[in-house]
Amino acid sequence: MQISVSAHWAVNDYGCNMSDRPTVVRGMGAQRQCLTPEKPTKEVAEIGLDAPGAVGADPAFAHREVSLGGVSAERIEGRGADGRYFGWLRIPSRKILISVRTHDPEVTRRILDSVQLAGVDHNGCPDRRPPSRRPEATHPGARSALSPAHPISIAVCYYGEHGDALQSSARLSGTEAAALAAALNQAPAGPNPDADPKMCLHPPAPPPADALLIVEDAAGRGTIYVAFSGCVGRGLDNGERRAQVSASLVKMFMEPLHTGYVFHGDLNGR
Repeated sequence: MQISVSAHWAVNDYGCNMSDRPTVVRGMGAQRQCLTPEKPTKEVAEIGLDAPGAVGADPAFAHREVSLGGVSAERIEGRGADGRYFGWLRIPSRKILISVRTHDPEVTRRILDSVQLAGVDHNGCPDRRPPSRRPEATHPGARSALSPAHPISIAVCYYGEHGDALQSSARLSGTEAAALAAALNQAPAGPNPDADPKMCLHPPAPPPADALLIVEDAAGRGTIYVAFSGCVGRGLDNGERRAQVSASLVKMFMEPLHTGYVFHGDLNGR
């Protein structure tokens, strides 16, 4: 699910210690636990899960049935008691809810009009986590290095621990992409050591990739799978080479997503 908002809006400036700045909310992941109420001055466009009771719209709000690429949806719009203009787009078959509240009815309308269902998002990330345990080694240099040394861009696709839906994505370019490529190529060879099973909350099992790094340079594109949230099978894998993932490396590619994440306490490079 994709929406469009003004470029000056923040991403995931919501929840504990949120400001009054307009924000998109999606795939927030692990967050600090404190209560910061949402003020009527806050403008929000949120992509989340639909559930019974998720929308407490005034019965007087306008309701209409719409279609997104052949998928049935319900659109609701109206002005709330706090003065903001509310809008919802519910897609029951996908269990998705887009919730919008702004100071301008035209802004709310434009955001709802922009909603799209996409199999691959604007950063090139698949909407579902790949089922394979290893990526295909599609880049011609995959055998000699984990990542191309001079990438044009690196797309970060984050799926997380629960479910296979894409949670968030970002695209790095320029010095940011080059720095991440250098850090990937400096990672120690081989997978991370498995954690002591006694320290795991769940029975150890090789996890799917928490994130995909789609790296592109003049020679082509390649994908690096990253597994870091479990107790076993953690590391980096481009289909030809494996290397260890560290806490500092995870921070490097997760920070641009503005998404909370977790990993086992013994992950190297704290």
